[in-house]
Amino acid sequence: MLLSLFYAIAFFLQSILTPGANKIDGKHVKIIHARITRIAFMDSVICESSALAKPEKDLDLYYTLNDSGSDAEIFAINGQGTLLDTKKIPDAKNRDWEELVCYKDSLQNQHIVIGDIGNNRNQRKDLCLYNYDVNKNQTIKHTYHYEDQVQFPPAKDSMNFDCEAFFRRDSSYYFISKNRGVHSVKIYRLAQDTTAHTATVQQRLQFKGMVNACSVFQDKSSRTENLAMLLYGRIFLFHILETPTGIQLQSYGVIKFPSAGQSEGICWYNKNELRATNERGKLFKIVIKK
Repeated sequence: MLLSLFYAIAFFLQSILTPGANKIDGKHVKIIHARITRIAFMDSVICESSALAKPEKDLDLYYTLNDSGSDAEIFAINGQGTLLDTKKIPDAKNRDWEELVCYKDSLQNQHIVIGDIGNNRNQRKDLCLYNYDVNKNQTIKHTYHYEDQVQFPPAKDSMNFDCEAFFRRDSSYYFISKNRGVHSVKIYRLAQDTTAHTATVQQRLQFKGMVNACSVFQDKSSRTENLAMLLYGRIFLFHILETPTGIQLQSYGVIKFPSAGQSEGICWYNKNELRATNERGKLFKIVIKK
């Protein structure tokens, strides 16, 4: 109880007192107001929620998972945090699971991609994604490494190869470094069909705070794509832009989220709402005010 209270106070103070907390690349980001409510506590079996995904926009269904050292399984919950199902992921091991995404292939088969990507000490050489085919109940493991990491671990001021957030777009995966070092946040691209298994730097962003999760929303009516990036006490919002050299993230707002605690899971509910979870089992609703 005391530890939980300590973290809650620490994250609240970080969100409101960190100098330059609402700056990206040296520029102030517009504050977007939102109504944030805790709507549920999840089932106690979800003891350390570290990701959140909504596979179907019209279904009251979400997937989440526990952090490092837990069993190789994911949990299906509804919007009230009720446990609906537990899925064992075959041929997988939870060394440090941090994120998951869902997509359908050309045959409309559902896939759940789990990121075993946590790398606190920056010394892992076995980073991987587990692509679980729900229909076939089969898992394919994709290993990878970062193109600019040559030491395991690197020097203390370069410990920026930890990652807790990734998203999928156009058959590629994009990893967002957690920002443990003194340099910039890096966005890496990993082609799904690559044989080199190398994630290459796509973009760098300068801001304060550690990135814990992300989620992409495709707004078909306006033909735009928005990325929500979760930090402790804040949510940065970006437009995803196409450029001749690949995608670029363009910031357009920040939502203050002081009640988040150690929140490490986020997903879009619709273009004006998000859902988030924290490691204490809370499920939040975030409604963006127009």
